[in-house]
Amino acid sequence: MRRLLFYVSLIPMFAATIQPAGIGAVGSPARTSPNSRYFLDSNGQPCFWLGDTQWELFLKFTAEDARTLLENRRSKGFNTVQIMILGAGGGKRGNIFGAKPFLNDNPFTPNEEYFKLVDSIVKIAEQKGLVLVIGIYHKSPDYSTVINASNARAWGTWVGQRYQNNSNIIWSMYPTANNSYLPVIRELASGLAAGDRGRHMITVHPDPAPASSSWIHKEPWLSFNTLQTWSSSFLNYEMVLTDYARTPPKPVVDGEARYEEEDGTSPLAVRNGAYWACLAGGFYSYGHGGNWQAPDKWRTWMDSPGARQMKVLGDFFRSFEWWNLEPDQTVISGIASDNAAARSSNKDLAIVYVPTASRVSINMGKVKASDTLMASWMNPSSGVTQAVGMYQASGTQLFSRPAEWEDAVLVIRAKDTAPGSPGLTH
Repeated sequence: MRRLLFYVSLIPMFAATIQPAGIGAVGSPARTSPNSRYFLDSNGQPCFWLGDTQWELFLKFTAEDARTLLENRRSKGFNTVQIMILGAGGGKRGNIFGAKPFLNDNPFTPNEEYFKLVDSIVKIAEQKGLVLVIGIYHKSPDYSTVINASNARAWGTWVGQRYQNNSNIIWSMYPTANNSYLPVIRELASGLAAGDRGRHMITVHPDPAPASSSWIHKEPWLSFNTLQTWSSSFLNYEMVLTDYARTPPKPVVDGEARYEEEDGTSPLAVRNGAYWACLAGGFYSYGHGGNWQAPDKWRTWMDSPGARQMKVLGDFFRSFEWWNLEPDQTVISGIASDNAAARSSNKDLAIVYVPTASRVSINMGKVKASDTLMASWMNPSSGVTQAVGMYQASGTQLFSRPAEWEDAVLVIRAKDTAPGSPGLTH
């Protein structure tokens, strides 16, 4: 289809006075939305989940070092942080001051000295507006020899009650995704609900990968699905999309793809998993390999390229009404390959992630809110935008992404929509 004219933007970002509620806001997830597709913050506004992973934060950090790291994460747009309450491979290890979580390794006798530090870090995160996704059980021997079906309810009740008044907690657990673990995780869920009186959401983060909590999708206490792919492949899109399609609907978080720098995982591979997950209708939690392999060297990896580029992702999605997006591969003409597309429910916007191809063909009629459409590119590694032009809202149009970019996001939107901010050049 013939391009109508080339268009360059000089229009500034949204003024705060004309932003719809939720646009640009970071917030932190407090509950699920009425349609059970996404999260709301404590004010009832749509909240885009952008997670980080710090398994050892309670075990290997002082409160002040934790404060510095959490401030860093908040500055990058993260609003949730995944943590193991006993650390990775924990259960019997002491924290940075030598305090073990349980006296005589018995969950019936929690060690106050250990949990005082946990209390402090939870409070710091609350002050920073960060939600902590706290894992209270793992299937590994370190945890499962200490916590089992016979004491899981009591442990869940104790920890739930201790933190019932902290608003910034989501509970998690890490079993293998098979029914042999149902007795212990049901006991944990019952204990948590009794302890915190149902104040906090609960999820399950299966291990090993690839697996999703959706194997128990209809458990009434499962607030949302978390999956682990441990992959940089298109599996991140496919697994999220599968869970997105389940009934009843529940939000989906890709909680553990490949960690940056671990096993050679590049920032590009991190971006691949993140954009695939978000355009499949879900959310994403980032991780750096150092978070569990070298937590004591956190100052050397907290500003890694992948972490900085997660801020680009968060800024991009928060710059428009992301909660109206629905995955739709028919936006792409022909074979989608590893491209991923989503379209707004009112058909005024389409987003296409192009991770490898140099060109992509778009069904322009999929955006029908006006006769004229605007196209622009966004660089996921830098946030730089590049206007392309204006087009008719019909037929197909071939787009060539900037040759020097490793990957790109194509934005197609109706001409008459309000001017955008990062990634939505008007």
